[in-house]
Amino acid sequence: MSGPQEKINPFKPAQPVIPGVPQKPAAEEKAEEKPAAKPETKIVWPPPPPPPRPLWEVRSVQVSAGVGAILLLCGAALAWRALRTEPPPVPVMLETPAATPDVSAGASQPAVPQIPVAPGPVASVAAMAKPWSVATFRMQRPSGETVKAMVIRLPSAPGYWGLLSVAPYGQCDLAVETDLRKLREQYSYAAIHPMVVDSCTQTVYDPMALGSSGGVWIRGRIAAGPGIRPPFEVEIKVEKDQVVASRSE
Repeated sequence: MSGPQEKINPFKPAQPVIPGVPQKPAAEEKAEEKPAAKPETKIVWPPPPPPPRPLWEVRSVQVSAGVGAILLLCGAALAWRALRTEPPPVPVMLETPAATPDVSAGASQPAVPQIPVAPGPVASVAAMAKPWSVATFRMQRPSGETVKAMVIRLPSAPGYWGLLSVAPYGQCDLAVETDLRKLREQYSYAAIHPMVVDSCTQTVYDPMALGSSGGVWIRGRIAAGPGIRPPFEVEIKVEKDQVVASRSE
């Protein structure tokens, strides 16, 4: 009798026998069919600590990074605002309405006459017809300087008195004072007609009287005050209908 028949695995047919090719022993084939032995698992106690988490997963790091990002954005916004060049403000143009002429007056206002410069005509005879009328002008002296001057219409001969409006060796302008009460109270002089006064030194000059200056008689005697001499005189002539100032001291 033949030996026990081997069971045939339908899913793993037997290796064919090829002449001249050595066959593997059955023991080796069975050894190859056996599964590899699983490695022995060792239990370690206490278990090792878990590996550290990445920094980006730490909650405190995430919060700090968020706050830092917000602060960085705020700083960048403030720096941009500070460095941004503001355009210059647009100037506001205020329109000034043009002056409307007053048509109700019926005529335009006369222009202010310019002050005459002598030597030459300084006023018209008609304009100075009334006694104690005064006309102002500027007189060029022999030294070349131009100073203020005036001419007064006297009520008697010689008819006109011309003088420089600056007090002799002083700085204040002379003026014709027609208020007799003011002459009495402010200048302590009881006058009977208008006088020429120096408000700085309280000197009063009389247009109707002659005073001496260096042995020469000159109109404008000192009536009151510490004056040194009569005012510097301007020579006045009448040519046709004009009052002309020719020269001065």
